[in-house]
Amino acid sequence: MKVLRLLALVFALIGILTLCFSSAASLNVQARSLNSFAGPNACTTATLTVSSTNVSGNNTATLLISNVPAACRSQAMQLTAYGTAGVVRATATTTTTGSGATTTVDLDATVHLNQVTGIALTIGARGIATTWAG
Repeated sequence: MKVLRLLALVFALIGILTLCFSSAASLNVQARSLNSFAGPNACTTATLTVSSTNVSGNNTATLLISNVPAACRSQAMQLTAYGTAGVVRATATTTTTGSGATTTVDLDATVHLNQVTGIALTIGARGIATTWAG
């Protein structure tokens, strides 16, 4: 009786294993692939100059971006003014002007010009090289 139960168990396991392997054999196998994302190019490869405007006592809450090419105009823009050790001094989110080569940016905080060591700028969600003119 025990032998019969043992044989029944062995055949049941063989049946289960056969079903598992036959299911796996019916799976489609595809070649390896790597997905990639290609976004639009930046509107310019030129370096844009960022300088202060409306300065009062070496402080300002307004910056001026010069030489904005036509391809960058009327696009969303994000600007961050950094101080030493990467400390964020002020930010601005706006749209570049639709006409003209300059855009005035109102910062969310007043900054002391000597505390700004660099500017990070994106236009149309693409990083743009900048020069800080103070």
